[in-house]
Amino acid sequence: MKGIYDIYVQGFDYGCGVSKVLVTLQSEIDCVLKENLKIIETRQAADMTKPDFPVEIISCERHIEDAYLSNEKGERINKASSYVMIELRCSPMEGNPLVFDMHTQYNTYSDPYTLEITYNDEWCIDECYRHRYTCADAFTLDCYSDGEVTFQYAYYQPARHSSSLIVWLHGLGEGGIINTDPYICLLANKVTALISDEFQNMFAGVHVLVPQCPTYWMDIDGQCSNFFGGKIQGKRESYYTSSLHALIDDYKKKNHIDNVILCGCSNGGYMTLLMGMDYSHEYKAIVPICEAMPDLYISDEDIVNLKDLPMYFVYSLDDDIVDPTLHEIPTIKRLRKIGASDLHVSVSEHVIDRSGQYFDENHQPYQYMGHWSWVYFDNNECVSEDNMKAWEFMASRMLR
Repeated sequence: MKGIYDIYVQGFDYGCGVSKVLVTLQSEIDCVLKENLKIIETRQAADMTKPDFPVEIISCERHIEDAYLSNEKGERINKASSYVMIELRCSPMEGNPLVFDMHTQYNTYSDPYTLEITYNDEWCIDECYRHRYTCADAFTLDCYSDGEVTFQYAYYQPARHSSSLIVWLHGLGEGGIINTDPYICLLANKVTALISDEFQNMFAGVHVLVPQCPTYWMDIDGQCSNFFGGKIQGKRESYYTSSLHALIDDYKKKNHIDNVILCGCSNGGYMTLLMGMDYSHEYKAIVPICEAMPDLYISDEDIVNLKDLPMYFVYSLDDDIVDPTLHEIPTIKRLRKIGASDLHVSVSEHVIDRSGQYFDENHQPYQYMGHWSWVYFDNNECVSEDNMKAWEFMASRMLR
């Protein structure tokens, strides 16, 4: 029996994965048994065991959690149907439709990404999926140009009118223009948390704007000239500062926005801090997460500009990508020295899985890289020294 299939991409703390597959058969069937199903996934992945970290095509068998007859929406039904919903286990080692290239430092869509779906040799399913649905589909894609820079961006508008806006600035891995789009900015990290009921209810509804940088936010000339040897030589400048400001201003005008909070991680944390220094009076608050702005390049004037801007820093002490002793720690010390009026800091020793879903080989909670402190932010698990959560801080400052 011939058929086609669609995939659903779910966001997780470690990234994203294809968690569901909806098979459409040419004829109805009376039942489906998951033990008769087999799915072989073929995708691109970087081989981290080889010196050059080459991107290779790999295949593995996916673990099937459940399979059942459904309607065209994938909802379980108890009658014959030509639709079969298959639920798959996802993990950092399987299911990711994105590939991270260590040389470019970008996430892109895996090409190929296919599933070989068989059922006791009775089905003949096309190996290429027809549609890709994601947990970020509530966002709309658009683009903006100020004549110098063209941004692709994703945006979410709440059901009822809101004059408030959250701007999320992604990390290095979510930039670029080839085989990518702003959905990658939403899925490579669990940015969809910003449209969760928990987050949205705290603001009584809030817009979310997610621009995608054509290269990376720390780029000083738009030509990546400060990226070499796999590292970026960060300074206090970005080619994209004025263009990003223009994009945010354009969105504000179109949607009658009065209040804006900036937040972002790593490269995006750098840009969050830079925008705060240059346009401190335009934002209700900033939330830099594992930010990559070297304190060496922050002037005393910059510190004064930030003094009265509400700020919430998030970082982990074991961050070996962006060393806190060269970034957050000295900057926060300087801000406190001049009496920053609304400064909060959430510091962790490590980034440990708190969901109870992921474990290491010793059956201990899985430990992420120290740079991944956005995991705590995405799950509303950041708590400052004065016992304030990051989301609580954002909501209270937005509504002031």
